[in-house]
Amino acid sequence: MKVLLRKRKTDLYYAGADRWTSDLKQAQDFDQVERAVQLHREEQLPDAEVVLRFDDPACDAILPLRTSV
Repeated sequence: MKVLLRKRKTDLYYAGADRWTSDLKQAQDFDQVERAVQLHREEQLPDAEVVLRFDDPACDAILPLRTSV
């Protein structure tokens, strides 16, 4: 399983240092949901969600994130 951050509006994945990509091979794998959520909070990334990516795309899970108010 891979733990990824994705922008909802663009479907681009976080690739590090404010870079986003459509290529899953270039996307940063956070290994743990907590790490992805921590980066989301630290960088205040708007319109983001955590994607749990499995070998079978039918098993993928999407966890919406809220920007702090």
